[in-house]
Amino acid sequence: MYEYFWELDNLEDFKTYLLRESYDKNQDFSTKGIPFSTSLLSELSPLFIKLNQIDYLMMALKESLLFKSMEYSLLPYECLLGNGQFFQNRDESYAEMHDDFKKSLKFSSWDLECLLHEILFSIPYLVDFYPDYKDFLSHTQKEIQEALTTLKEKSTIKLPPKKDGKTVTWPNAWYITPNGYLYNTGFGHQRGNLIFSLQDISNCLKNNERVPNIPYHTHIQEIKTRGYITYDEFENYSHLIYKLPTILTPEVEKEQERYKAMVKRKEEYEKFITSSRIKWPHPERSYQKNLITLITGHLAAEASLYSAFRRINESHQKKEILSELIHLTNGDIRDILVRFCGFHKIESTMDKTITTSSLNGITEFSNYLKKGWNLYIIPGIVYDQHEDSLSEADFNSYFIAKHIDQELASYEGKGKVLVKR
Repeated sequence: MYEYFWELDNLEDFKTYLLRESYDKNQDFSTKGIPFSTSLLSELSPLFIKLNQIDYLMMALKESLLFKSMEYSLLPYECLLGNGQFFQNRDESYAEMHDDFKKSLKFSSWDLECLLHEILFSIPYLVDFYPDYKDFLSHTQKEIQEALTTLKEKSTIKLPPKKDGKTVTWPNAWYITPNGYLYNTGFGHQRGNLIFSLQDISNCLKNNERVPNIPYHTHIQEIKTRGYITYDEFENYSHLIYKLPTILTPEVEKEQERYKAMVKRKEEYEKFITSSRIKWPHPERSYQKNLITLITGHLAAEASLYSAFRRINESHQKKEILSELIHLTNGDIRDILVRFCGFHKIESTMDKTITTSSLNGITEFSNYLKKGWNLYIIPGIVYDQHEDSLSEADFNSYFIAKHIDQELASYEGKGKVLVKR
């Protein structure tokens, strides 16, 4: 049974407090929420027509249909993973802005700037999907970059530097890991959202190598025991430009002095650090509960990801198993996490809904169902060591169907339980 994470009840309250880097304190513009001027609208109107065409191209793509094509199936794994990131970005970040712009007649230059950045991210993928439109897309890409420069110039107002403090609200992109931690995929850094880890695992399998064990349990316990996270741990996960607000205590001041002394004799100390006889000090740290939740959640998620793929270590056809997994999930990391690795996704577009592939989900999430959460159970992807193959769980098979029916018959929670058969 999974712990009830109260943070999920009010995600807008899940905030962290960070410090700006020196170069981030200058306020380049202050036009957020201000409508366009008539002259700027006139200047950008030709570009709007092209953006509308690109919007049609983006929204017309059907991932499921593309994945069934022969050409798509022959793409390298890295391309498939990148395409999965494109569709995830389109279906979440871009789709939300797309709907807002379609409904609203008024939007600010800041809104447009956000949309232009989303389209810039997507254009390289669109060139691959629509090779006949390469020239159009490339020319529009240059126009978008020029428009962003224009927007910055026209909206720049010199203001006093911003304050050091920055309140950061994290994206609505949450999972509960198989080992019971709350995990947020972060702001797109490929270390934080596990893309780098999945690529590393993919390389192991394609080269017929064993997936390594990632023993993060000790690291997580160390963080819990000491009660703080370090800047290196935060930067490795988030890759944000901010620093940690560190409270100066006598212990921290000693760590800072020790750090300065060790930096001066870095080469000498690195020999001892490599042999684990000495550790680098932690001069920049934070005791914020939410930051500890984020970092330990990421470590637990990465450990669970590697652990799931270590089941294939004894396989005699690792590369083929990987290809089959890509086929069954369309290369979508969200599907891989939930259906193969046993993660449980907190849906961002459905209120208080958890998607899981666990056949024991009703019992495991009883704390949530009692409080009105909904549960969506989908077929998992199972590795059979005896057959050395992958298969989708068949919810219509006798034993699985009987188990699910018994679970549903005895269910007494407030939330709804939907089973995808």
